[in-house]
Amino acid sequence: MVEAICITWFTLEYVLRFASSPNKWEFFKGGLNIIDLLAILPYFLSLFLIESNRSSESFQEVRRLVQIFRIMRVLRILKLARHSTGLQSLGFTIRNSYKELGLLLLFLAMGVLIFSSLAYFAERDEEDTLFTSIPATFWWAAITMTTVGYGDMIPHTIIGKCVGTICCICGVLVIALPIPIIVNNFAEFYKNQMRREKALKRRETLEKAKRSGSIVTSRDINLRDNLMKSMALADVINEQGKDSPPTEDRGAGSTTRDARKRSIQIGTKVYQAVSTSMSPSTTSTSSPTHISQA
Repeated sequence: MVEAICITWFTLEYVLRFASSPNKWEFFKGGLNIIDLLAILPYFLSLFLIESNRSSESFQEVRRLVQIFRIMRVLRILKLARHSTGLQSLGFTIRNSYKELGLLLLFLAMGVLIFSSLAYFAERDEEDTLFTSIPATFWWAAITMTTVGYGDMIPHTIIGKCVGTICCICGVLVIALPIPIIVNNFAEFYKNQMRREKALKRRETLEKAKRSGSIVTSRDINLRDNLMKSMALADVINEQGKDSPPTEDRGAGSTTRDARKRSIQIGTKVYQAVSTSMSPSTTSTSSPTHISQA
């Protein structure tokens, strides 16, 4: 029952996405869409084969065939690639590192062919040996070069053991050479993908803040702080000019006028320094004359 519900949900999702796709052929050729189709079809194929052959004599053979189709349901796990950056990076790495992977397989194939031949000629004269032919020795060379070493086939002669030792060392070197290139491709794509996701999240946050009207830029905050500092400094200079005693030469009026001129000059300089970092739309609302009048 659970499987029927899940298959119904997946089928409905696939059909709706196919119906809403502008390009049906491109949708059908998509890698993830092919995986979705392969995950859905085994259920319907097995259901059709069982129901159509239930009364026939070959029902048991059909059931065995259906079991093979049901194994394909494991492909549903690959649907997580839509929401997993790691799985997307892995798929990108495999797709873009096919030359390095082909080189790795070529090196392994050459090593397997060479060392299986040497091991066969070294072990063929032993009694009850498992190295009966060069193709039968391929298995030993493959698991030895990949450093798996199941131990089901082992050399007994000294020459065979020497061949096995060289096979292990060459296998480590052959596998280690192309792997850094593949790892580098994976790391670069994963880094770029994480940056894209962070940029999209920031953009969405900014758009939400703009819609709600609660966004305050750092430029506006710096402008407000600088203007407040300049006005406070001008007030301090004005108060010092008012409180200072009149001089013998010019008197209190000239001292106050000098203080006011200094405050206006300071305010104008601060405004010009701040307004250079603002957009024209912001600076057009005020000018040094407004500060002078203030």
